[in-house]
Amino acid sequence: MWTVALLAAAIAVGGCKSVQNETLNAGNVTYEKRKLNDTRAATQPSSETPDSDGTFVGVAISGGGSRSANFSAAMLFELQRAGILQKVDYISSVSGGSLTAAYYCTHREDWNPETAQKKLTHNFASDAWWQLYLPWNFCALLFSDVDRTDLLARSIEYNLFRENGKGMTFANLLPDRPRLLINSTDLQSGDRFVFCNESFDELNSDLKSYPIAYAVAASSSVPVVLHPVTLRDYSTSFPQYRHLIDGGITDNLGVRTLVDIYRHHIWAAQMARKPDPYPNGAIFLVIDARTKFDSKISEKSDIGIIESLRAGAGLTSSVLIERASAATLSDMIVENIPDNVTAGEERAMIRTMGQTGYLELTDRFNHRVSVVHLALARVAELNNLPFTSFWASVNRIATYFSIEESDAYQLYQSAELLVRQKFQDRLHELSGRLNSSTSATPDKAVGAVKMSDPTTTVAK
Repeated sequence: MWTVALLAAAIAVGGCKSVQNETLNAGNVTYEKRKLNDTRAATQPSSETPDSDGTFVGVAISGGGSRSANFSAAMLFELQRAGILQKVDYISSVSGGSLTAAYYCTHREDWNPETAQKKLTHNFASDAWWQLYLPWNFCALLFSDVDRTDLLARSIEYNLFRENGKGMTFANLLPDRPRLLINSTDLQSGDRFVFCNESFDELNSDLKSYPIAYAVAASSSVPVVLHPVTLRDYSTSFPQYRHLIDGGITDNLGVRTLVDIYRHHIWAAQMARKPDPYPNGAIFLVIDARTKFDSKISEKSDIGIIESLRAGAGLTSSVLIERASAATLSDMIVENIPDNVTAGEERAMIRTMGQTGYLELTDRFNHRVSVVHLALARVAELNNLPFTSFWASVNRIATYFSIEESDAYQLYQSAELLVRQKFQDRLHELSGRLNSSTSATPDKAVGAVKMSDPTTTVAK
């Protein structure tokens, strides 16, 4: 209850504005004199300094509420143990995965298993629901722009993103961490919106002052359950707004943003006749916390209309997300392979990815690309599980912003078992590849490559 009271006080002090972003340049400043955003949430490298290992290394973290937050944290610790996390250039996250991605990119001493487990198992959902019943919040919800997503964002900020008594913003991203890219969906256009310098430059809005908790909340705002997060578009004097919802609607894996960045960097280097930024290719690590759908009705002889609707809605959304995520991985392969690859070879690659969770290919830039699909659902394929019904127990962990400690522990066990039984050798091989390429990166110019769209940029 103390937490709830403090959160309520924070809302009272913080005011009742629904739009959290601020202007970057005054409207009367000419375009050539306008400053640009410069945070670690960037799709472009912050300097002309070449990548030290000549390899694009990106981590994508899927949605899935607190299940994803804890499974992805466990997987990041496994990657850190393998010596790969330290080499990651970009982290792209969706929904619940954004809790972990943002936490890692803003904390140094607190990035350890004990603290992360304590922080990421917090019951954010209960905080938000309890606040609904406080009289002053109830009035604010009725008579101001405060909504349920504001309550969730305040809980996230209070428990994860506070420093010296203040809420963290994008100015707090650590310089020795990967560039952070939190994904959401623009409700107006249905396009991806990435919280990054380039997107906020288009809005003439200051990303450094924007609360990280609100970006995480936008990435997690499931339609109907939560309200959209609203941004003011300061690029015009006319009242224009962007309304942002769950990033999982456009890409529940968060991997499309990484692929777009990788390709755009190489295309841009070629157009400018500069050296290839990634002569040693790319490594994509996809942390996927999806589970198999379970309506939990098999033990009931009859179900009512409400439960039937709930199960039907859950099944529909699960199947759609499953198909969309599978299509995303397939598209990732199809869009990067050279034009001379046959349809049969293409299907074989997609099959290999689905069966093993690992694929190595040569892309259209003649680069070596490795994709590792670290999927929670692969626990069902493992041997020597802690107990007979272990996978069934893991599979029943709900997509919600609360989690039991026993469930979180099973997610950490799952990550360790997956790495030990399926991916350990691959990860050690990739770590060795990165370490060997750091010592000597060739200054290789980008060769002539047939490009289908050299103007492609990252979704904004």
